[in-house]
Order: sequence, then structure tokens, then C-alpha cells
Amino acid sequence: MGVQVLESKSVKWHHVSGVHEGDLKALQAKFKFHHLDYEDIRNESPISKMDAYKHYIFFLFHIPMIDATSGRIHGEAVYVFLSKDDLVTVTYAPLPELDAFFDKMSRNIKFRSVVLGKGTSRAMYHIFSHLFHESLQVVGRLTQEVHRLEELIERSHDKRLTVDLGHARRNVLFLRHLVDPERNMLVSLRHTQRSFIPEEALVYFDDLHDILDTIWLSSDNLKLLLDGLFDVNEALISHKTNQIITLLTILSASLMVPTLIAGFYGMNATWLPYVESPKIVALMYLVGFIVMLFVVMGIVYRKKL
Repeated sequence: MGVQVLESKSVKWHHVSGVHEGDLKALQAKFKFHHLDYEDIRNESPISKMDAYKHYIFFLFHIPMIDATSGRIHGEAVYVFLSKDDLVTVTYAPLPELDAFFDKMSRNIKFRSVVLGKGTSRAMYHIFSHLFHESLQVVGRLTQEVHRLEELIERSHDKRLTVDLGHARRNVLFLRHLVDPERNMLVSLRHTQRSFIPEEALVYFDDLHDILDTIWLSSDNLKLLLDGLFDVNEALISHKTNQIITLLTILSASLMVPTLIAGFYGMNATWLPYVESPKIVALMYLVGFIVMLFVVMGIVYRKKL
């Protein structure tokens, strides 16, 4: 799509959605940012970071998104250059929420003046406030999924449920992995003094930090809840396994007497009683099985009581 530019007063927002090498070369020709920052964009660094320079600050944020096909949470990278007069945002994959925000500003001049009219730092706040509030919907979907699993675990505890619990735990842990560095970045930003970040703008970055704290605390509570559900699921599976083992034990023990009788009569010994009466021998098998079945069941269930 190339580099798109919006301007209000002296502030310009340069936005690149779905960046290509040609877009990066165009940015390098226009802005003399450090070459290591451009290398971070080319290498698609997986960890959020902040690098402060004399005339600008470079940020790498990862916005939590849920894949529509797999249901897995991943982080869409948003690279930001913040300077006195220019705000540059770069994404590798088109980010619908960010692109929609840019389109709204391009159509609405009044909204554009509100976002860009008070400096680049305030513009960055408005952009990421919108993105982080969208991320709260990810937390909402995770919460719904955990509640669904909580209700399901009362009715069944099969392999599918265990797999779903594993996926939910992975999503919660990955969400924490995305948010934690960004919280630290915003704390560090408060102690980074630059002329293009006025003191009153720090209050707005504190608001961004509060949103991330909300996401962090919510994911932490979901993690604790999932840990508890894992324990309950393991206990139910263990109980089901014990029931199966108990049943097999009862059947195995009940066959001891019939097996013993079959062992004797299978030797074709002529001196055994009723050797010429197969109906009586079969009755002995049946009586032996029933007697041992009641004896073993009595022992097993007496222990449980």
C-alpha cells in the first residue's frame, strides 16, 4: 500500500500497512532513524521493546489477536517511531483496527485534528488506547472460553476437554507474555525525558499502562482458574481410571475359582468327581464365578465404606 500520510497543523502521521522492502527504503530515505531499528522491522523481532534516542523513540508493540481458524492468540507487531513532528507506524500484516482508525481520521477532519492537534505523543496515546481497548475483547473471549470449559467439566472429562484446557492455558500464558514487556516499556517511558514528550502527556501514557494492567490482572485470574480446572480434570480422570481398574479387578478375581476348576478338569484326570457329567461341571463353573463375584464385590465396597 505504500506510505500513507495524514497531517494536522505541524504533526504528520506516516502509516505503512503490510510493509515491503520498498516501503522501508522510502522511510530510510525520508527519516534518518538508526539502521538497527530498520533491521528490527526486517527481522520481525518477537519481543516488545523501546529504544530511546536523542531526537526520537522507537517502539515495538505486539497487539494480541485471536486467529479465526485455530483460535490461538498471537501478537501482531506494530513498529512506532515517535519524534517531535512525525509519528511513524509500520505493520507487517494489515491490522484491521489500526487501518480502520487511520481511515476514520482520513475521512473526518475534525477527528483528525483532535488526534493530531496536540502533538505526536498525544496522537500515539489515542492510537494505542484504541488498540488496547480492542485487546480487552480478547480477554473477554478468553473469559467466555474458560467459563464454557468450567461448565463442560461437570458433564464430561474426555480427551477433547483436556486438549481444550491446554489450548486455553496456552492462550492465557501467551497473552501474559505479550503484555508484560509492554507494561515495563510504559513505565520506562515515564522516566524518559524528551522535549517532544511534555509532562502532561505522561498522564495519558499512565492510562495506557492501566489498560495493560487490567489485561494482565484478568489473564492472571484466568490462569489461576485454569490451573484449578486442570486439577479438577485430572482428579476426575483419575477417579474414572480407578473405577475401570476396580471393575477389571472384580472380574479377574471372580474368574479365579472357575479358572482353578478348569485347570483340574482340563487335565483329563479320570479320578475327578463328575468328570463324566459336563452339565454338573459347567454348573460348578457358574456357581464358583457367582460366589467369587459377590465375595470380591463385598470386599471392595466394604473398603470404600
